[in-house]
Amino acid sequence: MEPLSAVIQRMMKDNPVLAKRMSDVRESLASNPIEIMTIPSDECPYKKCDGKGWLWIKDWSRLGKKDEEDENGKLLRAEWMEQCKCYEQLVKQREVDKKLDLSGIPPIFSDATVRSYDVNRYRSANSQGIATMAKKAAGNYVNNYEAMKKHGKGLYLYSKVKGSGKTRLASSIANALVKTYGIDIAFIKSGDLIAQVYKTMNKKSETTRSDIIETFRKVELLVIDDLAIKDSTEYEEGIFYDITDYRLEHKKPTIFTSNVTIDELEKVYPGGRVNKRINKMAMEIYMPEESIRDDEADSENAELEKLLFR
Repeated sequence: MEPLSAVIQRMMKDNPVLAKRMSDVRESLASNPIEIMTIPSDECPYKKCDGKGWLWIKDWSRLGKKDEEDENGKLLRAEWMEQCKCYEQLVKQREVDKKLDLSGIPPIFSDATVRSYDVNRYRSANSQGIATMAKKAAGNYVNNYEAMKKHGKGLYLYSKVKGSGKTRLASSIANALVKTYGIDIAFIKSGDLIAQVYKTMNKKSETTRSDIIETFRKVELLVIDDLAIKDSTEYEEGIFYDITDYRLEHKKPTIFTSNVTIDELEKVYPGGRVNKRINKMAMEIYMPEESIRDDEADSENAELEKLLFR
């Protein structure tokens, strides 16, 4: 059987174009033996890797050679993996996604953004005007978060009507702050917060009241949704006092949504300590007195019906 090397030599002799091409390849590898083998993808912002953050690199001059160290102790290999320029961005994005997953933001609003908050969903011109101002305030809060954080200032989104967009806008702000600044947040309904504390009274609970309070005291941004529990007890008022008092003193921003004004909180928490602290730590933002929840549901159902009846 004819040796492979002889076959290659004969092919080169019979095909001068192929011979020239192979010669060019050898010269190219000799002058620049390092080659990135990863196929670039549009998923990489730098168009260098396949979007996974790693580059597969070959040194053709070392093929068939054992790994060894040079005089400076650098390991010389025939092939290896290196981080792409996009790797750090990918790691940061994973951290952001993890924080959003753990934040407690309602899944229905996990992709909500301030920009996508549509003021035209409100029917009356008055509601649209109020929504426009609220949207502007939300965007400016995100853009000026560092200054707000320095002063420990949060927001208090208020309207009497349920379904007016308070939770959605609060979620949009929280999403934007996590993605822009990578901060830790906790998003919880006031009733659920209280329920978590009550659970610690179970003798089998491994979590204490102090553990729960400490969590909501120290998280960088706390969002308390639907503040103002009807018929709240003195004990429950004390829980909110413990949390808001600490956050006020340590200048930790907090966002609230509620169906009563800050002044009216005194009727809900008659001790007067909660509303006074919230008045110092949050700026009141009025939301439209108009529900858009049913309209959003109708719009969503109309889209899904297209899948069922097309």
